[in-house]
Amino acid sequence: MRLASALAIIALAAAMAGCDSSSDEGTQTNPGPAAQPPRASGAEAPVGAAAKSCDTHAVDAKALRVTAVSCGEGRRVMFAWQRAESCGLIDGASRGSCAVRSYRCLAARTDRGISVSCARPGHSVAFIAKRG
Repeated sequence: MRLASALAIIALAAAMAGCDSSSDEGTQTNPGPAAQPPRASGAEAPVGAAAKSCDTHAVDAKALRVTAVSCGEGRRVMFAWQRAESCGLIDGASRGSCAVRSYRCLAARTDRGISVSCARPGHSVAFIAKRG
């Protein structure tokens, strides 16, 4: 009985190996829709990839952009970053990082102000804060 089971397993493995043979590589000219990467048509972007501009409702920040987040949530993240003492860049620093509202934020000093990008899986908020 054990010998029959072992032989059946070996035969099944051999049959499966034959299905995955590389001898026919390159002979298939049109692999079909499952093998081709999805393409965006026209100006459409993949779901969740489009960023949206929002009004900051603040005098010390501009260019608020959100992806897969509402403008209200983007403003809450921006305001939380501005209020958090751990998020401000220390004197002379060109970069910094912190966490607010479950987002990980990275900041870089630029000639336009402090460029801030906050993200968590599948969501992002970006803005430019007044120099601080």
